[in-house]
Amino acid sequence: EKRGLIEPQLKDALYGMPDAPRIVGKHDESGAILFPSAMALDPNHIAVELGQRILEHANDENLQKRIAFIQQLMQPDLEPQALERLPYFCAGCPHNSSTLVPEGSRALSGIGCHFMAQWMERDTETYTQMGGEGANWIGQAPFSKTGHIFQNIGDGTYYHSGSLAIRAAVAAGVNITVKILYNDAVAMTGGQPMDGPLSVPRVTRQLLSEGIGKIAVVTDDPLKYPFDKQFAHGVTVHHRDELDQVQKDMRLWQGVSAIVYDQMCATERRRQRKRGLMADPDLRVFINPDVCEGCGDCSDASNCLSILPTETEFGRKRRIDQSSCNKDYSCVNGFCPSFVRVKGGRLRKRKPSGAGDKLFAALPEPQIPSCETPYGIVITGVGGTGIVTLGALLGMAARLEGKGGTVLDKAGLAQKYGAVISHVRIAQEPDDLHAVRIGAGGAKLLLGCDMVVAASAESRARIAPGSGHAIINSNQAPTGDFTRDPDLVFPGADLERLIAETAGPGAADFVDATRLATGLVGDAIAANLFLLGFAYQRGFIPLSGQSIEQAISLNGVAVDANHRAFRWGRAAAHDLAAVTAQAGADTAQQNTAKDESLDGLIARRAGDLTAYQNAAYAGRYRDFIAHVRRVEGQRTPGQEALSDGVARAYHKLLAYKDEYEVARLFTDGRFRQHIAETFEGNFSLQFSLAPPLLAARDSATGHLKKRLYGPWVMSAYRLLAKFKFLRGTKLDPFGYMPERRAERSQIETYEATVRELLGDLTRDNHALAVEIARLPLKMRGFGHVKQAGVEAATVREAELMKYWRDPPSQASAAE
Repeated sequence: EKRGLIEPQLKDALYGMPDAPRIVGKHDESGAILFPSAMALDPNHIAVELGQRILEHANDENLQKRIAFIQQLMQPDLEPQALERLPYFCAGCPHNSSTLVPEGSRALSGIGCHFMAQWMERDTETYTQMGGEGANWIGQAPFSKTGHIFQNIGDGTYYHSGSLAIRAAVAAGVNITVKILYNDAVAMTGGQPMDGPLSVPRVTRQLLSEGIGKIAVVTDDPLKYPFDKQFAHGVTVHHRDELDQVQKDMRLWQGVSAIVYDQMCATERRRQRKRGLMADPDLRVFINPDVCEGCGDCSDASNCLSILPTETEFGRKRRIDQSSCNKDYSCVNGFCPSFVRVKGGRLRKRKPSGAGDKLFAALPEPQIPSCETPYGIVITGVGGTGIVTLGALLGMAARLEGKGGTVLDKAGLAQKYGAVISHVRIAQEPDDLHAVRIGAGGAKLLLGCDMVVAASAESRARIAPGSGHAIINSNQAPTGDFTRDPDLVFPGADLERLIAETAGPGAADFVDATRLATGLVGDAIAANLFLLGFAYQRGFIPLSGQSIEQAISLNGVAVDANHRAFRWGRAAAHDLAAVTAQAGADTAQQNTAKDESLDGLIARRAGDLTAYQNAAYAGRYRDFIAHVRRVEGQRTPGQEALSDGVARAYHKLLAYKDEYEVARLFTDGRFRQHIAETFEGNFSLQFSLAPPLLAARDSATGHLKKRLYGPWVMSAYRLLAKFKFLRGTKLDPFGYMPERRAERSQIETYEATVRELLGDLTRDNHALAVEIARLPLKMRGFGHVKQAGVEAATVREAELMKYWRDPPSQASAAE
């Protein structure tokens, strides 16, 4: 207990007594804070403070050494990690859409998952106590130049006490739009049912009775409201795609207005679907990686963490993590023709093979470590992926063996894709465990289900020096930053180095559990049990395999798949090569090139251009790159970075994705192969497209609007792909569009720019030439998305070319 309970009682009892002893507790002898009430209180901290005061009364050499050892553990010289995993909205979370505000507006947050909008570049600032949402604006408004504010408030908070703040805002007459985020669950703390009888119609009637004159309901499915729904008079109902315009209208209203944003919590919806309490749509989204440009517009549209990067021969693309996707479908709004809806069918599952059973049967039993003294295991991972379950399984396994076990889980917002750390302690007898939290240097095993969290200073500090071991999932799972930075580089090598250096020589194992478990079991969630099996077989779990598997059975969720994941992990620890070979058939989407030489890169891109247009087109590419390589070799011997940059960028410009190319990439066989590897059963395809000659334009933005087209599109694609020979000719119906003319013009402009760079190339300006040559790689996407990239690259090129043509003198550069 961190509050001062005993201390003030003792002080009161001793007050006024002669020769009363001095009381030290929350504060030390000098009055400074000794044991803080805020944040975590480390057991090692308590031990050191107690030990130092014991030494004042008894000189004990062993105690002095112990204190010095603990102090060294508490203050390790740990290098900070390069990437941090912050909590984030779940895949398909309604707040991904609801917390957006129009350009020029800003919002306030409060208590609830929407609190996290503060670090998502959504113009959301500050927060208040539960029920105070909006009351802070009452005090700020008279002193602010901001004429209007949006205030987010959860439905649970609204029912609890937030309605009083709304009433106060009405009484104060401030200009504020209250956005009541109705998701039908207390999502932040685990999806408990919301207190009280509350519904969207009832909320609108309550708001009207409080004096709010303008009320709108925004939802993901307006058709779910029957005609006889008793909304308050004057309430309008809108699809969530209209939220931006609704908010623009609201901010013009003088006084208090309200938006009730109605969409069910994605995590709670997922739970109900898995339990059979809600229908699970037989509709999934798939991204054709060959058509995808990696621009990130789908992440901008959805803010969804189920959109993952995938590295390919032609750069970083996007893919949908089907294991974590909650079927929100907002990613389809990204302006890109690569999105396909797969209706019907099911995800292809790996069929259990006899080879696996043979590997399992041949597994030797590992030597189980002793837990005569408490054995500490720290499990790190991402919230919402089963880390807490993993700790619970170990606790149950310990109980089944009659051993003592405690599990302490980091809670709160961490469950929302943030860093989760579970402290598991196992002892021979329950009475041997006196604390649940593992202090610095107290863990014999760091089981890192996520490399980012495992590399944090908090996690690394737990490894027991000289006797601890780290077993880490090397999968590079992106953080929430990736939704806003499509070029975010995952510092995998740096994170591995930090962990390995902390654990010590030979005390860290890295295995791509996510890739292997997905290939072997068919679900990325199985990676955690896979990693546990790996650690068990290596002899770092003080429990029997039988008790762990019994705990899995008692859990009652995906029992067979989890048993197999655990056994595959054991097999991987025994014979990783054999397990990797078994998983290899299901990892075809890793499109990395085998020949990494510049010659290989040029050959592959020339082959692609032949398929794109013809051999002559590829010859144009080869000749230009050969010229660049020759000049670079003469001007800067030994350097190839410019040639590499031009080889990539020039290919991208030549192979611009017009209608013919998109059609070819859908019909050359690779797309069908991707679909067949991912789905099985009877399914049909739907295409989300905005054909420039057919699509309407959005009245607010002027951008083309996408719509769904049926399976017949594949037939149209096959026909269209045959007419690629018309590309660039007078008979090309698409070639007269401004976008296509601009793309052809960019090729000629780039050739001229590269020739200018080659004319003045030296060792001193070589790096600048490489940066300029690679700028077209930033021109990604389709339509207005690509245009924005082109404009940004053009501005940057102008800046760099000015520097190229008129470099600063050495004297001014030195200054």
